[in-house]
Amino acid sequence: MKNFGILFLMALNISCASLMNPQEQPVELIDGKANIYSTTCSGLAETMGTCHQKAKGTCKQGYEVLNESVDSSGVHRKIKFQCK
Repeated sequence: MKNFGILFLMALNISCASLMNPQEQPVELIDGKANIYSTTCSGLAETMGTCHQKAKGTCKQGYEVLNESVDSSGVHRKIKFQCK
């Protein structure tokens, strides 16, 4: 029982650390001629706003959202956008 408690605390510590320091999911160029990109902002530490921040960082002159999707769990989010 003592070992289970130690393992549980270690798992909790690791999961909290990953929430505090999430790995950024990359922006992928889909169509270079049309400047169309895709990115995901999935997980508990990111939101759809994170996807929009990535689009703003990618497109200095602004962007247009082509498609946003969120799965039924609300955890997996994806945005497809085009730079102006």
